Amino acid sequence: MTEIWRDIPGFVGFYQASSEGRIRSVVRLWPDLVLSGVRIPKKVLSPGKGYAGRLGVILCVNNVTQRFQVHRLVLMAFKGVPAEDLDGLHNDGNHLNNRPENLRWGTHTDNMRDKKVHGTEVLGHAKWNSKLTEEQVLAIRSDNRPGRVIGKEYGVSQVTVIFIKKRKTWKHLP
Repeated sequence: MTEIWRDIPGFVGFYQASSEGRIRSVVRLWPDLVLSGVRIPKKVLSPGKGYAGRLGVILCVNNVTQRFQVHRLVLMAFKGVPAEDLDGLHNDGNHLNNRPENLRWGTHTDNMRDKKVHGTEVLGHAKWNSKLTEEQVLAIRSDNRPGRVIGKEYGVSQVTVIFIKKRKTWKHLP
């Protein structure tokens, strides 16, 4: 199959997204460069891994740079600009598969549901801001001392201890 390139809305004449999930800059000829004979070739950008392993690129227009997730740019080029509150979702849960047929616009709730279905939901101590391990949470649940005492021992607040005991947090544990 031939790779198809489309302009990215908001960056027409500067950047394009492809049916293979890639982003490239477009040939731009500034008047002073044209006069000097300089030509800037089309260049496929090398994405970096950003938050949660998603691929990202930096786009620059008129000396203003912005970072974008590749899947959002591909979606914009192939499926249009979304309403403000929509997320870019991966149908197969693979953040590296940014082909248009694997992407769709959806709500944050859809995204959270997908994470459970795909097994990519980050739970427990794997979360970036977690202060406790699963073993510590289980120990807190079985501890009958006052919440403030337990919290002090584990370096968390009394409210955190109460939420753990009432299963408002760490729900995935028995």
